[in-house]
Amino acid sequence: MSRFTFQFFSPIILFLLMILDGQITHLLTGLSSGTWVPVSHLFLIFLMYSVTQHRPSYIVILAAILGAIYDSYYLGIYGIATLLFALIALFVYNIQITIFTNRWTRLFTTIIIVTAFEVFSAIIMTAFGFAQLQFIKFVVYQLAPTLLLNIILAVALQFPLEIFYRLKKSHVRYN
Repeated sequence: MSRFTFQFFSPIILFLLMILDGQITHLLTGLSSGTWVPVSHLFLIFLMYSVTQHRPSYIVILAAILGAIYDSYYLGIYGIATLLFALIALFVYNIQITIFTNRWTRLFTTIIIVTAFEVFSAIIMTAFGFAQLQFIKFVVYQLAPTLLLNIILAVALQFPLEIFYRLKKSHVRYN
């Protein structure tokens, strides 16, 4: 696909992944009878790869707009995902030369951005009184299952995403 095609389809793909994330999360939470809350973050995984195809202004604005949609659909509090998605996109864009050197760095980056999103959103919601956070329960029942799920998804999707986003060893991002 050309860069123009990526600019057209990226918002659609990322939006659909955001909806799919909600369905996967709901399904897996239901399977555990609500005990564990593994939150799928396919959106963040694809956002990390999408950074390779867009200008920084485009990807940050796209992340902020989709963050506002995420806020209205999932959180009900505007600003949390809007801010965090834009910051994550900017973070990934600024270190993409390091991220795309090998598969391990992409996996560790996935762990970092998923953890950052979950922890910072929980801290912000607690700081403004929208939720009460019991840190141990949060880590055991939400963060750990979320990381496990997203590590599995990131590993399973690495090869297809490398093909889709045309990442090759000979690519300039690897040098």
